[in-house]
Amino acid sequence: MTVQPRDPVLRRKTVPRAPSADPTPAAPVGPAQGLGRAFARAVSAAAPLVAEGGSTRRRTVSQSELLDCFDGDAFVGLLTPGDGGPGLAILDQSGFSTVIEAMTIGRLGPRAPLSRRPTPTDASLLADLIDATLAALADDGVGALRFDRAVPDLRLLPVLLDDTQFHLVSRAVTLVCGGERREAQVTLAIPVAAEAADDAPDGPAIAGTVGQNGQAGGWAQALEASVLRAPASLRAELGRITLPLARVLDLGVGGALTLPLANLEEVQLVALDGSVQAVGRLGQSRGMRAVRLTSWPNGHPPEPRMTDAAPPGSPSLVPKLDAPPEPQA
Repeated sequence: MTVQPRDPVLRRKTVPRAPSADPTPAAPVGPAQGLGRAFARAVSAAAPLVAEGGSTRRRTVSQSELLDCFDGDAFVGLLTPGDGGPGLAILDQSGFSTVIEAMTIGRLGPRAPLSRRPTPTDASLLADLIDATLAALADDGVGALRFDRAVPDLRLLPVLLDDTQFHLVSRAVTLVCGGERREAQVTLAIPVAAEAADDAPDGPAIAGTVGQNGQAGGWAQALEASVLRAPASLRAELGRITLPLARVLDLGVGGALTLPLANLEEVQLVALDGSVQAVGRLGQSRGMRAVRLTSWPNGHPPEPRMTDAAPPGSPSLVPKLDAPPEPQA
């Protein structure tokens, strides 16, 4: 009879373990490390919600890549410039609608609300939530950023944002209220610090080469012609008032809204970002309603906020446009 040899138990215990074939990768470093914790605290303080679990993703993207990273029905808030320029705070459709629902009625319904576009009321309610999240990240490199305003039209983002690199930090969470659970994703787009962009090689050399070849004038004219062909949308506002949400919910057929008497004498031309571009008076022209411009807001024509497209350290290649003439009395 043959006896199969066996290793002693002690010998098997003394054999060193083989290294793991799939070691855990090191956590990526960067700003907004505590985004999940900061958002969970802010949303619990603003609404009867609890943010559970979730994972954080981080990467660096260009401006063009950033514009493709979120859906068109998400809530997008512009953050005031920090050391590297303006940034973005983004809540996906499920996230912002869940937070608004919990804020307004104090609970979550059995069904998620229908998809809709964000409104100015949503921006007012979410401003404090975003600021509280950013304030909790003061030690994570984003303390200088604060909520400025909502972006009503995502086509404005290439104009509002600098053409630079962005740290894109996304946190997927589950929002819980009672027995209802909704998935949500909060994202911060934080511009890379200006000094990081200054390290890019050949920036001034490229600008110098353009100037030496005599192509600066043609490039500037082509850029100006392209910009001036872009569509510009203005809306005429007779008046704007702010009401409590409870008063708005009570409005119905036959209700009346009281406007200040001064508003009936002037109409404001407002751009997509909410800035007043001109003041006029409502009238008629050839049997149609018309607005006759009478003055500039605050007595001065608005100046467009534009930055030179030339690389840092090189002279600007974009010609400056003269201000419109003052209206004659």
